[in-house]
Amino acid sequence: MTSSNDTAAEPLERVRHALAGAGARAGGVAVRSGAPIRVIDRAPPPPPAPRIDVAPLARSLEAGFRALKAQVDASFAEIERECVELAIGAAEALTRARCERGELALEEPLRALLAAKRRELEQLPALLRLHPADAEPLASRLAELAPAGARVELLPDPASPRGQLALEIGAARVVWSLGEELAQLRRALLEGGARS
Repeated sequence: MTSSNDTAAEPLERVRHALAGAGARAGGVAVRSGAPIRVIDRAPPPPPAPRIDVAPLARSLEAGFRALKAQVDASFAEIERECVELAIGAAEALTRARCERGELALEEPLRALLAAKRRELEQLPALLRLHPADAEPLASRLAELAPAGARVELLPDPASPRGQLALEIGAARVVWSLGEELAQLRRALLEGGARS
């Protein structure tokens, strides 16, 4: 026969046995508690990602790209300048060779020089000095190229370089030369390249 204490302990023993069985099914962890416990096996959430301030990186990249662009632009400007120098050098050599062979027409430069000094030529006689080889083709056209009423005497001068016109009016002397024209062309091209 069983006592009343045995009867009361029996349900308690069944609960412990059930909890022990549940613990064994849950991975062998025994739970000893008088209150029902609900266990949820869940990993804790990951910590929040750290905030990164990208503004300094963006400023650094922008400064780096500006410096790189400046270097590339400077390199292209140097290449452009050297190309202009090379082209001018080739044009100068070709023009000087044509000038030495007497193939350079000086009529237009002479017409422009005389037109620029039109007022002085109306009042004073002028002397035009140039190389004898350049003087020969211009001698027959001088009256046609000079402004009306101008008194211009042509003086072949072996000391004058080919492709140079020296106009003397009173005490003034105005010179047009192939070398100066080429130098002006070089400056104009190089300054034009520097501005663009």
